[in-house]
Amino acid sequence: MRIRLLLLSILVMVLTVPNEKAIAATTIELVQQERELLSKGDVVLREVTHGKKGAKTFEAVGLMKATVSDVYQVLVKFEDYPKFMPNVSKCEVLKRTDDTAILNYTLGLPLGKIKKYRLNMTFKNDKSRATLKWKLIEWKGLKKSETIQDTTGYWLLKEYPEKAEHVIALYHVYTDPGPIPRGLGWIVDILTKNSIPDVVIKTRNRVYETYRK
Repeated sequence: MRIRLLLLSILVMVLTVPNEKAIAATTIELVQQERELLSKGDVVLREVTHGKKGAKTFEAVGLMKATVSDVYQVLVKFEDYPKFMPNVSKCEVLKRTDDTAILNYTLGLPLGKIKKYRLNMTFKNDKSRATLKWKLIEWKGLKKSETIQDTTGYWLLKEYPEKAEHVIALYHVYTDPGPIPRGLGWIVDILTKNSIPDVVIKTRNRVYETYRK
C-alpha cells in the first residue's frame, strides 16, 4: 500500500515548558484534503509548532480496518513493542494495573546510539473509543547523555463514521531530546517527524498481522 504524507503546520497559542503534559484530544478534526488522503490508505503527518527551541510536537493520523478493541489490544501489549515499533529495542514493564503501567524504553538509533527513558502510561478502552496517554518520569542512574529531556503524548482511537469497519487513529507526541552534540542533529528528526508516521503504519501492520485483516 502506497503511503503519502501531508505535512500541516498548526500554530498552538501556548508556550511549551519542560514536563508539559499532553492534553488528549477527544475528537479528531479533519480537513477535506486529509479525508481524501486517509480514504486512500495514506497517513497524515501534522507538525504542531511550539515556542521552545529544540522541542518538537508532531501527530499522525491514519485509518485501520479493525475494531477499536483490536488496535487497543495491540497497543497495550507493551512488551511486544520491539517487534514492530520504530527504534524500540526493548520495552520493560516495571509495574502494571488494569489501566496504568510504568515502562522502561530503550531506543536503538543509527551509529550505535542508545537512548533510554521511563514512562508512566495510562490507558482506557470504551469499545467505540480508546486512549493511551504517557508522560516521562525519572529514571534514576541515567546520565543526561543517555536519556531525553522530556516526552508526553497520547493515542486516540475512534470508530470512523465515514468508512464502515474502520478505526481512525491519532498519534500525538511531544519530544524534547535535550542537548544534542554537534553533528548529531539527525537524532532530533529520528525521534520526531521521521518516526511519527512509521508508528501508525507499523501499528496498522501489526494489527493486520495479529487479526489477519
